[in-house]
Amino acid sequence: MSCFKGRIICFLFALFGFLSQECNSFGLSSRDTKSSRYAPIKEETNDPLRRQIVSSIPFLALGLPENAAETPAEAIRLISSKTIPGLGPPDVYYPAYFVGKWRTTRVISSSDDPFFKYLENLGVKLPIQVTSESRFVPYDAGKDFQQIDDTNPNNVPAVADRSFNEKSYYTALSQEIDRLYSSSKSMPSMQSINWTPTNPNVLSMDYSDGSSKEVKVTKRSSDVSNDGSNLFSSEFRRITAVPSSPSGIAGGIPSVYKSRVLTKWRQGNSNDVIEGIEILYNEAGVLGDKSTDPLQLGIGGGGAISSLYGGDSKDLADWRSTKTKILMERM
Repeated sequence: MSCFKGRIICFLFALFGFLSQECNSFGLSSRDTKSSRYAPIKEETNDPLRRQIVSSIPFLALGLPENAAETPAEAIRLISSKTIPGLGPPDVYYPAYFVGKWRTTRVISSSDDPFFKYLENLGVKLPIQVTSESRFVPYDAGKDFQQIDDTNPNNVPAVADRSFNEKSYYTALSQEIDRLYSSSKSMPSMQSINWTPTNPNVLSMDYSDGSSKEVKVTKRSSDVSNDGSNLFSSEFRRITAVPSSPSGIAGGIPSVYKSRVLTKWRQGNSNDVIEGIEILYNEAGVLGDKSTDPLQLGIGGGGAISSLYGGDSKDLADWRSTKTKILMERM
């Protein structure tokens, strides 16, 4: 291979009028360059076209793109190209300026998810503002993110510390509900959370009332603008929830449902401010025979859903959405 590359370089040297001794470093004689056949071009050495072509010789010889990973988008796309069949990229990769700790303010503006409907029945009204901490680390930080000092000396793309972020948000949400609505039933505290950077697709949580939840990413995709100021990601997830039993220990009947989270990030006026929008979709069973649902009712029983999918729409997934505005400020 090295000999082949050497011949290519020598050919280009001969083509553009370089001395034959340049080829000696590759163990080739001037005869190998066929300089008599490819006579040097007699031009001024400061010709702009010639300078441009000659400057590209190393990249032509080595087969490397000249501008590889020179932009945040290219750096992320190079890493994301190592996809896992059926899943997509191994993780969601963020521009390098995400690395560090952030004061994250979430405003949950609207939701028809059963969780928030339950809180609404107890007096908890939306919108709710929740302030927590978030952390992003360099994607090459190593196993278990040991000895992370929130710096990014190599300026590489970042990944989210999903364990830290989930625990911080859940604790802050629980405290906010308890503070504003003391008459409401408290959320169980999080006893443990299991997640490893080497397997970012599985996040498991255990709660004080004996319940548990596992979130497993089954498919993902993402896109980033060329300058890295905007990022969009989508993740499909399978959630397994085990409720607590009446005795307060694990043993309830588990339920499995689908989920999808869409997130869009936008860089603020500096690297210290990031804005985001998140829409979370959870599957709340199927539509079933909901005779009071206006989407299924109508003249002759033909509502909006029935008109789109036919009369038998009871097996369609019943998706519930939660919309959240996010503001991250560097700590």
